[in-house]
Amino acid sequence: MTATINSPAGRRRWRWPLWLISCCLLLSPAWADDVQIRDTRTLLVDGVYRVGARVDIHLNDTLQEALHHGVPLVLKLRVEVIRERKWLFPERVAELVQTFELEYHALTESYLVRVSSTGTQHSFRTLKDALAFIGNVYDLPLIDANLLRAGRKYWVRMRADLDVEALPTPIRVWAYLGDEWSLQGDWHRWPLLP
Repeated sequence: MTATINSPAGRRRWRWPLWLISCCLLLSPAWADDVQIRDTRTLLVDGVYRVGARVDIHLNDTLQEALHHGVPLVLKLRVEVIRERKWLFPERVAELVQTFELEYHALTESYLVRVSSTGTQHSFRTLKDALAFIGNVYDLPLIDANLLRAGRKYWVRMRADLDVEALPTPIRVWAYLGDEWSLQGDWHRWPLLP
């Protein structure tokens, strides 16, 4: 005798998997929509591939509150060139990491962004403007075209996240334990044609 879904035994058997799927959906990471990458482009200029994109970053309430209470946030933008291989895992050919330190200046009521690669500092009146500056990836040198082999398939992938290791130690513990301290997006990738 087999149990159908409509019988009491069948309903009991389906409760556990349905409950598990429901919990997974409810407990999915809160950062899924925190970072969105769009308008990606790669251009070859003077023998160097340059990348551009629009990265929309949304800080949750916990990160905004921490920022307004003097906790600097370090955001990292990672860009990689990967080469597909037939029988092996993809190979990372190049990696570029741009680091931005975002902090709130209570005295001037402004947001400061330090760009680690250039050493420059920029001031903004609103958080929205500061995040728009960080998310404007324009003409970023990625890889010399001579390093790519013709006939191979390459991809560019990009991701932005919060550097948890840069947080103060007491907060870092909470960041590892809870989703409210995370800011991370999925890898966004597009083809690079040499």
